[in-house]
Amino acid sequence: MTVLTGLVAALAGFLALTPATRPTAVAQSTPDLPPPPANGELGFVVEEFAPPVVQGKDACPEGTVPKLKEQYLASLPEAERARLSLKENEPEFTKRWQAVAVGPGNTNICSQPDRFRRPLLPTVQSATAQGLNLDGGAAGDTCGHQEFTSPAGEMGIDNQEYRVMGCTLEWRGKDGIAGDIASGLRQFHASGEWTQVILLRGIDSFDRDDDVEVIYANTADRPPVDTKGHFLAGASFTVNASGPRHRNVLKGHINKGVLTTEPTDIVLAQTWGQGGARDIRGSRSRYTYHRARLRLVFRPDGRLEGLLGGYRPAFEVIQSPSIGGVGAATTAGIDCAGMLGTLLKHADGLRDRKTGKCTGVSSAMRVTAVPAFVNDLPQASGAMAQ
Repeated sequence: MTVLTGLVAALAGFLALTPATRPTAVAQSTPDLPPPPANGELGFVVEEFAPPVVQGKDACPEGTVPKLKEQYLASLPEAERARLSLKENEPEFTKRWQAVAVGPGNTNICSQPDRFRRPLLPTVQSATAQGLNLDGGAAGDTCGHQEFTSPAGEMGIDNQEYRVMGCTLEWRGKDGIAGDIASGLRQFHASGEWTQVILLRGIDSFDRDDDVEVIYANTADRPPVDTKGHFLAGASFTVNASGPRHRNVLKGHINKGVLTTEPTDIVLAQTWGQGGARDIRGSRSRYTYHRARLRLVFRPDGRLEGLLGGYRPAFEVIQSPSIGGVGAATTAGIDCAGMLGTLLKHADGLRDRKTGKCTGVSSAMRVTAVPAFVNDLPQASGAMAQ
């Protein structure tokens, strides 16, 4: 009850302010914020957790990544393409392109992507991307790669996951409309399956504070929403170990309204295919960010907005279609083998000291969170601390 009681006054102060326009990039100016909470604690529930796609035709001048059947058709001589494109030859065409997705011993390009050799996928050509400078411009245990510049002009941005995935239809969508991944991930967070919360402790100032504890965790509680699907502020959530949950304890500091955490590993839950019985069925997976950090801005309307950045294992990026197996290839047309090969080609993190090769990609997720009451019970519930 201590956490919940202490948050009431702080939340009331935040929620009394006029909502601000949501930006597309992390701002650097000091926002007009109320005094810090009396007990130094603030809670939030994450409403948005999705790849930050920068729209614009310069990113993917040739369009989005072709689906598997389009790739197959493009590989054929012109006359054969024309013949198979005829309506009467559709059954033959379907059988032939779907055969590309399977191999000996019932293998397929999504369940066993490392057993297939596929062409590399088209990548983002623009020099602009959102993300964080994860390597500080030093080689260290990373591999050489081309860095981006953020929309706000910050140089040295590391986001190789976006370079590879940013032209896929699932990420970019058509004609500047957000891809399926943005709405899909939102549903997982709204359902309580992946829901994330943030609890800040030890806040003495929003202008400068060198020692803030950040609890970044999953919760089994489902966020209440309004008639438009927006998360309602002021709801209560409990951090516990029910189901596939994670609890990360981070050290942060605040400088002119921007919260930044020190690099460390961050693990967050994913569960796929379980529907309403989310805690008893479904494939368990997770987000794993190595040398990760948060950079979040306190907004006048009480929200937190910013980015999570870190290095992800390359295979983890394609774990969703991999779980989908042959259906992800033959129904959704996803070339998991080509995707994995392209991720490994552009991998810039998790370098193996023996081989010198990198097996991880720099990554970023856009994070927005609304004020909430977060009851942190790690000892009572046995929640895992990362």
